[in-house]
Amino acid sequence: MYQMENEIPFVSAGADKRLKLHEAVTMMMNCCQFQEYQEQEFCRFLRENHLAVFLFSIQIDIFRMPEFREKVTTAVKIYGCKSIYGLRRITMLDEAGKLCLIANATGAFFDLEAGKAVKLDTDKIALKFDEAEKMECLPRKIPMPQMQGIIRPSFTATPSFQDPNGHLTSPVYFAVAADALPENFIYNRVRVEFKQQITAGRIILPVCYPLDEKSVVIDLRAGDGKSYATAEFTSAALTLPEDFPEN
Repeated sequence: MYQMENEIPFVSAGADKRLKLHEAVTMMMNCCQFQEYQEQEFCRFLRENHLAVFLFSIQIDIFRMPEFREKVTTAVKIYGCKSIYGLRRITMLDEAGKLCLIANATGAFFDLEAGKAVKLDTDKIALKFDEAEKMECLPRKIPMPQMQGIIRPSFTATPSFQDPNGHLTSPVYFAVAADALPENFIYNRVRVEFKQQITAGRIILPVCYPLDEKSVVIDLRAGDGKSYATAEFTSAALTLPEDFPEN
């Protein structure tokens, strides 16, 4: 397990003085990245074999968004590897140890030279797995609605949104998708399925599918109609995992 302590800064809070969704994702992804850095043998294995771990899908259940200046602890656990996927559980707790957010993230092992996902032989690397906190995990894939979508304003990926791999950072996907939601839509669960990496200069066209009053799908598309990523926002009946005290 790896964990980081933070105080919610002014620029990460929204008009409601609570942590913005994409800023929460930033904190989670930073924690995952630093956790990876501490696994020196694993990092060396990736470098020597020209491999990288790309986020394939993530589900975030929101019990409460922390507020401006609130102190939180973000923690990540790697709890398994299956075929081409690595599995992580990420949590964000307040000072009282109460759960704010919990996420299940699936990363794909990618061969940078071959340009494809590969199966990882876990017997060849020294990687310790942790026991993950309980969570209701939905499938990685998000079904596309069979209905006419509503086209939202486009977004252009610029170099300022790139990571060291030259791709659009994961939090930006969440920001663009959340901005495409119907006005005043309330959600407490978000799932994103990533399909294509986005590079600078690419135009993202969000298409909104309001399924009902509790569920909206946002498809982030390229100009040719292919999907970069699909996000599902829902107002769900969440159950607090037994590992945590009542909020």
